[in-house]
Amino acid sequence: MADGIGQIIIIVLIVLAIALAFSIGANDETLSALVGTGVIKFRMALIIGGLAIGGGMISTSGGFVAKTVGSDILGEGLVYTTSMLLTVLISSILWLVIGSFAGIPLSSTHSLIGSVVGVVITYSIFQGGVDPQTAFNWEKLGEVILSWFISPISGLLVTYLIFKIITRVYLKQLKGLNQIETSEQYFKWILLVAVIFAEIWVGANSGEALGILYGLLDNGSIEVDQYFLYAIICGIFAFLGIYIAARYVIKNLASQMIDSRPSEGLVIQTSSAIILMIATLLSLPISHSHVIVFCIIGLNLAQKKEVDTKGLGRMAIYWVLTFPIAAIMAGLLYFGLILIGFI
Repeated sequence: MADGIGQIIIIVLIVLAIALAFSIGANDETLSALVGTGVIKFRMALIIGGLAIGGGMISTSGGFVAKTVGSDILGEGLVYTTSMLLTVLISSILWLVIGSFAGIPLSSTHSLIGSVVGVVITYSIFQGGVDPQTAFNWEKLGEVILSWFISPISGLLVTYLIFKIITRVYLKQLKGLNQIETSEQYFKWILLVAVIFAEIWVGANSGEALGILYGLLDNGSIEVDQYFLYAIICGIFAFLGIYIAARYVIKNLASQMIDSRPSEGLVIQTSSAIILMIATLLSLPISHSHVIVFCIIGLNLAQKKEVDTKGLGRMAIYWVLTFPIAAIMAGLLYFGLILIGFI
């Protein structure tokens, strides 16, 4: 590939990574529970949430999930080429767009990792001269995929246990509507802390943008100081994503949560934040939306409310299919680029 085209691809990848960071903020709904309770003004909630998600992204950019996506899931001695990274991004974005128009809830994390697998297998067979069996760090890749099953179930169990403990230790001791309402007022302020904590780990576990940049760092396309500069820019754009675009999703969801109790939001946000924190410290990229869904299910079970098993079954099918479909799409796209001589 000519140096000029290679440099253009690097610039495109950096721009797309920053755009991904913006979309991570734009599609985040964590603030909905907080806004719905009216603890603080809407604009202040956006600023606090944006600072938290951006800060989480920047503070963990030196390793953790970014390193897993950008380097550690590959086999020893194998690094991404710029064309591989570009194909990964195009494929994962394309599948997410198709899912959005079809009304299918998908995971950007599953789509990205699936695209990586498809591209690396195609590269190893048709271009790289690498044995597909050694193209991956199978132990790390296995841990990542296993975490996709463990994290939602853990979210369900943690939420169920926390709600049961709070109910037994505290909520059941309250007598009369006045005590209950006064208690919920206190929970509003605890919820503020929980949401900030959750937003930090949402940013920290979002490996899509920084994973691409880490891949560029790993293959020598950018220097360390450039990487951290772009990581800071990604954090800023994650903040802007929440402040500029996420406000519409947050307002919509918050309007539906006015009747929900702050104590319920506190349990869900705390549980999801704990799962995200553990996954991030273990350098495992997981789906925040999947964890939240199962946290809500855990709360419903604890409250003995009905769970939409049919809807859950449909979502589970889409979640499972995302990884192989993204892998096949990415592999075919990369093979097509090889055939036309682009790479």
